[in-house]
Amino acid sequence: MRIAFLNRDRAIAELRDAAQRLVARDARVLAVGLFGSLARGQALPSSDADVLIVLREHPQPRWFDRIAEYAEAFAATSLPVEPFAYTQDELKQMLATRVGFLQTILREVMPLSGDDRIWSELKADQGES
Repeated sequence: MRIAFLNRDRAIAELRDAAQRLVARDARVLAVGLFGSLARGQALPSSDADVLIVLREHPQPRWFDRIAEYAEAFAATSLPVEPFAYTQDELKQMLATRVGFLQTILREVMPLSGDDRIWSELKADQGES
């Protein structure tokens, strides 16, 4: 089936519900935020949802080894989700080295669930509040 129209509000509501369930069941998850074209209001029907998951800690040392675990949390949503799961310490290290990818995310992040103070702390670490 081909989607001809993307209902942004519905998509965000589905993502928020999935994020809330994830935060409730996984104590490692501190916050979940949406970024990318859907957060900016520029998504197309073919777009995916880019989700940043901030973790307290995780036994997998590489973020890309965490993708499958966190993609499953969003499997019931009506659009594909690209999860980016990093520990808070990893994100702070990225900010210290001025990783542009993260700076862009923090400019446009839309909190979905968890502790909203995480976003303020990361922005402060970046030098913007």
